[in-house]
Amino acid sequence: MAEVYADRSRVVVAVSGLIKEIRPWQWYKQSILLLGFVFSESLFDPVAVTNVSLGVVAFCAITGATYIGNDIADIEEDRNHPRKKHRPIASGQVSIPVAVMFGALLFVGGLALSWYLGPLFVLIVLAYLAQNAFYSVFLKQIVIVDAMVIAIGFVLRAVAGVVAIDVYLSPWLVVCTFLGALLLAFGKRRHEMIVSDDPSSSRSILAEYTEEILDQFLVVVLAALLVSYSLYTVFGSGPWMMSTLPFAFFAAFRYHYLAYTRDLGGDPKFLFADRPFFINLVVWGVLVVGVLYEVPLYLLGAIA
Repeated sequence: MAEVYADRSRVVVAVSGLIKEIRPWQWYKQSILLLGFVFSESLFDPVAVTNVSLGVVAFCAITGATYIGNDIADIEEDRNHPRKKHRPIASGQVSIPVAVMFGALLFVGGLALSWYLGPLFVLIVLAYLAQNAFYSVFLKQIVIVDAMVIAIGFVLRAVAGVVAIDVYLSPWLVVCTFLGALLLAFGKRRHEMIVSDDPSSSRSILAEYTEEILDQFLVVVLAALLVSYSLYTVFGSGPWMMSTLPFAFFAAFRYHYLAYTRDLGGDPKFLFADRPFFINLVVWGVLVVGVLYEVPLYLLGAIA
């Protein structure tokens, strides 16, 4: 009987470890697929809703498989990291063979859903996988390129969302997504340097950075992002979209403030716990939807 309970306990521990490995708290990143869905004015198209939902699930499965692959490849570095050493694979909670089998199931499931959405969606998923593989093998060792590759991963997600619903790919979506993701990537690098006494032991590329250069990168990318979004509101949409500018500026400045004063640059999900940032994000989203779906014009027509 004791052996049965021991076996059950091991299964429970392994299952909980596998769930941690696929990082469900990171699934918010797949919301990038919704950008094209919202900005293409497809919010009330049931076919688009179904396809983009399947695309999100496919990317959750694929990213789960890449998380497992990355953690296996980085197991030694993770064991030297103050936080990552507690990850299931690094800590030994999940064995490498079990992790490989689970990762393979996620990979096959993600590819099956991708194929249902079309060959072009599969191509983007394969590009995302190739980008992750090259990053894990050598690109993460090249200063600046390491952050840019992370940003490209978010761009691929945004493009996948557009492909899933078969709408026009706006260059503004690509530019703003890239710059926003690059801002977060440099913010994460800066955070990693601050929280560790020996940053290069947990991530070797950090030996190539300094806090000063990362501070400069953050300011440059922040400025480029705000200029790009401002240009989009002027040239890429109607004049009503300019009403969202104050909220976009506040979000960018608030992130910069939190990254420097509260060291929240390590994981963007902590931003959602910041009430001013979250409220501002909700208001921005409501305004964007209102403008795109012509709510101001409807109200003006009703008044007239």
